[in-house]
Amino acid sequence: MSVAEITEIALEQAPPTGLWRDAFRRMRRNPGAIFGLFVIGFFAFVAIFAPLIAPFDPRHQDLSLIVDGCCPGPSRDHLLGVDDLGRDELSRLIYGARYSLLIGVVAVTVGLTLGMFLGATAGYFRRLDGLIMRLMDIMLAIPGFLMAIGIVALFGGGGLLQVMLAIGIVNVPIFARLMRGSILGQRETDYVLAARAIGVPGRQILGSHIMPNAISPVIVAGTLALATSIIDAAGLGFLGLGPQDPATPEWGTMLTGTVRYLQTQPLLAIFPGLAIVIVVMGFNLLGDGLREALDPKLRGRA
Repeated sequence: MSVAEITEIALEQAPPTGLWRDAFRRMRRNPGAIFGLFVIGFFAFVAIFAPLIAPFDPRHQDLSLIVDGCCPGPSRDHLLGVDDLGRDELSRLIYGARYSLLIGVVAVTVGLTLGMFLGATAGYFRRLDGLIMRLMDIMLAIPGFLMAIGIVALFGGGGLLQVMLAIGIVNVPIFARLMRGSILGQRETDYVLAARAIGVPGRQILGSHIMPNAISPVIVAGTLALATSIIDAAGLGFLGLGPQDPATPEWGTMLTGTVRYLQTQPLLAIFPGLAIVIVVMGFNLLGDGLREALDPKLRGRA
């Protein structure tokens, strides 16, 4: 049997591999990424089945539960206690997962979509590079949280939609610069030059050839941005720029009314704050695992 025949048999027997298949295999060996995925999956499950899990209506008020002008702690009927209006704290935390995860996903989707479009346009069509990147530099020069406050105010005050749009716009420059850098690293490769040589249109080269090979670092950044988006949303809610209905069970909004009770009932601030910390930790662990699995320089660690 010749060497060529042996090589052909080996290639036929080898399982097909690809970037995402290899990355998934490496992620399965990363306990931190698996734990982060479990945390995110748990909160996603809680958010989806909140009406079945929550023991009470999160908006229902029972002022008869208030004792001496303050809220009692955990009890047999209310495992995490009630807030200053007699609303069950556990039920509000469970429903709060819906709002916080929704804000994070929608905001990152908005930022990813706009950022990838602007970054790909700037990276491939160089005539627009200077204009787009200078605009991104101006946006990056403004502190992100301060810009988010300004955008919420520009859109007419607080609200769930305004918060999601504001956080998404703040993330646009980050994704745009990452996408541009990744496109620049791919646009002069052999397969792109070959596609140009046979007359493939520039838009088709960008969409069908370059983007699939350049998108992985942006996806990793999007996973990590989910964590910061949830934190930003909680911060805006704490400042009163979140959902305008104070009865909305959003974690940041829940923290707003706890300042007066930090001395007498600190658990009202600890529970939603702990929920934010755990979700953010889950997204950070998953993002780090994705980064190690997709980055060639770090693949040996995963």
